[in-house]
Amino acid sequence: MKNIIVVDMQKGFINDNNKFLIDKIEEYLKNNNFDNVFFTRYVNHINSPFVKLLNWNGMIDKKEQEFAINFDNYNNASIFTKTGYGLSENIIKTLKEKNISEIEIVGTDIDACVLCIAFNLFDNNIKPIIIKDLCGSSSSKTEIIKSALAVMERQFGKENII
Repeated sequence: MKNIIVVDMQKGFINDNNKFLIDKIEEYLKNNNFDNVFFTRYVNHINSPFVKLLNWNGMIDKKEQEFAINFDNYNNASIFTKTGYGLSENIIKTLKEKNISEIEIVGTDIDACVLCIAFNLFDNNIKPIIIKDLCGSSSSKTEIIKSALAVMERQFGKENII
């Protein structure tokens, strides 16, 4: 079974540093026959730790939450709404109910949600496979991507970063 999770490819997270991902991910999805395609949608709210602890009010507006990738093209697509960096217990439960033992990860931000989701999956005995050319960051600091990949190679195995 071939599975993929597309992380937070929403208009509010896309900028000049990662907008190249839109076409690349759409092309990848079109050229591969996935049994399951999952999209995460991050939704912020006024009581979130992002607002309370970081004073960050992004992704509260519905327009920011809109997908930059057209997921309507995928009959087998599911959307997971999340309010933090990672996946909730209910989302993990859904993946396990589908007997998913490994899943490709693409999207943004590699130094935050992509990384956290990879840890969530690993901690729940689901092998994360990071497609490094299809992951990016909204940060202008290019070393962040290299650092995140180095952490992933160490934690999940170099063979799982492709």
